[in-house]
Amino acid sequence: MFNPTLPHSLTPTLPHPSKNVAQNPKVRSNLRNLIVLLLVLGIFFRFYNLDRKVYWYDETMTSMRISGYTQAQVLAEVYNGRVISVKDLLDQYQYPNPHKNLYDTIDALAGNPEHSPLYYLMARFWLQTFGNSVATIRLLSALISLFALPCAYWLCLELFGSATVGWSAVVLIAISPFHVLYAQEAREYGLWTVTILLSSAALLRAMRLKTLSSWVIYSLSVALGLYAHPFSGFISIGHGIYVLITEKLSWTQRLVGYLLSSLLGVILFIPWLAIVIAHFPKFVANTASVNLNREGFLPLFWGLNLSRIFFDVNQGSSPLSPLHYLSAILAGYALYYLYHKAPPNAWVFIVTLIGVTGMALIGPDLILGGRRSSITRYAIPSYLGIQIAVAYLIAIKNAGATSQTPTYKPWRYVAIALAFSGILSCAVSSQFPVWWHKSQSKSRYNPQVARVLNQAERSLTITDQIPGIVLSLSHLLHPDVHLQLVANQTIPEIPESFANVFLYRPSPELQQGLTQKPNLKLTPEPDSKSWLWQVQKQD
Repeated sequence: MFNPTLPHSLTPTLPHPSKNVAQNPKVRSNLRNLIVLLLVLGIFFRFYNLDRKVYWYDETMTSMRISGYTQAQVLAEVYNGRVISVKDLLDQYQYPNPHKNLYDTIDALAGNPEHSPLYYLMARFWLQTFGNSVATIRLLSALISLFALPCAYWLCLELFGSATVGWSAVVLIAISPFHVLYAQEAREYGLWTVTILLSSAALLRAMRLKTLSSWVIYSLSVALGLYAHPFSGFISIGHGIYVLITEKLSWTQRLVGYLLSSLLGVILFIPWLAIVIAHFPKFVANTASVNLNREGFLPLFWGLNLSRIFFDVNQGSSPLSPLHYLSAILAGYALYYLYHKAPPNAWVFIVTLIGVTGMALIGPDLILGGRRSSITRYAIPSYLGIQIAVAYLIAIKNAGATSQTPTYKPWRYVAIALAFSGILSCAVSSQFPVWWHKSQSKSRYNPQVARVLNQAERSLTITDQIPGIVLSLSHLLHPDVHLQLVANQTIPEIPESFANVFLYRPSPELQQGLTQKPNLKLTPEPDSKSWLWQVQKQD
């Protein structure tokens, strides 16, 4: 398990495990069975109810780009008052189709350069191979997310030389409600998680072996990470800081290997980097203006997001929630314990993994204002570092826990509590079609709205909402439901051929325009929170 070729500076300083724990066959068997059970449950929740969660705004943007369209093109083509069926709308603008090819997908992605193209291109080929559906594209994300588990194990072996720590990290990530949520999203964040762990392990391996092939593998992992998410640049910067610190600012073979490998990784990324540079103003605008108007005390969002990697029942950011403080205490103590007990290089690596991305998000918020650091998914590198630190703490504390060591024994209960909270969180969130990560303002009441529209005979729904919101609702509707999409404050003429006419989340102008039409009455549907109105003709 521990590689004897590790340099002396990386030799792990793990406490000798108790014979009761490490050598008792019954204890080993029970521990192995528990790990297997938790892994199975973590994998199960990644695939459970894939098609029953609301396909929300950002996911529809994924599908729109895969199909080769931009939001502006959809507005121009179908927001003209023409009646269109849900089936035609989805087939044209949510799935690969004969009208658009791979180059159209790349063009659509170029308009949003803050999204690197790898996941989107993989998803397009996946759908073309296995068919078009919400479950199919989310299945790709769930499968990709599984690769994070062996990558986490490999990284822990390189950091600590300990299979025990590796398995602890694997279990924590497997049952983490945060990672399970994003494993079920038609978005790139599961892939990004894999590349973060992969490139980190590849760097440590290259520094250990110092061979040409190992550095080439690292350079490929750098390019892969950049093609998964542009924030992978922060990962590479953190790796550079780690190399400089561990090499004591000396011009060594490892530093040269890192620099050349990183340069090669960037060269391989040049095709997309050129697109980012060409659209740089839009790249900056889309990444710098995130959640600028979100209200609330910023540290409370940090505490909430931190707690969600261990326990998540859709809790809010109330300052009275003990989960924020318990999670912060656990993370803080784990880092403290890592500093005092782990190999020095391991501590430096974890701190750079957490700190570079964390400061890149928090710094602009503190200096310029805004709430960029409240976006949980952007801080995935930081949360992975915290989870690895907690995994080290749990593994080492429990390796020394026996009935004769009361100091260590409580850590068994901490481990049990973490396992229970992760499984409970996944079980709860799996039963709800809308969760916190799906921007409830854009999708919260769509299931209730869809239920009404699907039950109505020969229904027409009028709306001037933007395409992403309309497409999110459309994924919940029957194929034969019809829509009438309008823009620019246009008041449409309502066809006579529909028995039931509804208005979905109208702008004030559209609602007022229809209200002023003779013989029309607008009535809000119960339980829709004014998201859906019935349009009735008066005699």
